[in-house]
Amino acid sequence: MIATLPLDVMRFELGRSLTIGRIAMWFLLVAFPVALIATLRSVAPIDPIEPWGITLYFLVPEVVCLLGLLLWATPAISTEIEGQTWIYLAMRRSGRSMVLLGKYLTAVAWTLSAAITAITLSVLIIGPAAGFQMWWVMCVLAILSCFAHAALYVLIGVIFYKRTMVSAVFYTLAIEYGVSFVPALINKFTINYRLRGLLAQWMGWEEARSRAENVFGAEPAETHLLVLFALTITLLGVASFKVTRTEYPTQQED
Repeated sequence: MIATLPLDVMRFELGRSLTIGRIAMWFLLVAFPVALIATLRSVAPIDPIEPWGITLYFLVPEVVCLLGLLLWATPAISTEIEGQTWIYLAMRRSGRSMVLLGKYLTAVAWTLSAAITAITLSVLIIGPAAGFQMWWVMCVLAILSCFAHAALYVLIGVIFYKRTMVSAVFYTLAIEYGVSFVPALINKFTINYRLRGLLAQWMGWEEARSRAENVFGAEPAETHLLVLFALTITLLGVASFKVTRTEYPTQQED
């Protein structure tokens, strides 16, 4: 596969990724949060609505988005090496970085489509109490989560191409689900900390922010958005730089 633009790569990848296995995984990612929300809806009261918002946030912008990106963004380089196509990409000027960005966009598209579908169905199950506000907040957070985490996982895939999935899972558990809850300066550099801060602000949960500042943050929304944008661009830039200068082995060399 030789392509000159990331969108060319994205179209190619979307076409060849329409397999039964990947479509089944997409449906599983959608069904997982929807089934849990439906179960909770049958046994738990709607009022107060805040626990529903927190539950939906953890189920979709965090769990569903991260699971999808672990499957589709992390192995961006390793699949090309295993398929013995990397040598052809490496021979073309800018081929490496273009393929990397195209696969990044493909992973975001697959994961985001599952996330927004799951959010929409879950909000419909919760009912009118959720309102349009919860729907759009969760959708925007899912978008931010997909773009930022995909950049992170692509970089992990570029650096740890031999142990890609193990490295990504370890980082996710240790940093995004561990350090991000630690009341220290380091948690402010995690993606999930910024997403939770936006969740509390956009949903108007001021009491929750005052009681758990290390979880929801105290910075304004503009700061969270700026940090997320800077992290995404930096991670993508480092991944692109690294992939163009790393000599990856072919199967014949292993």
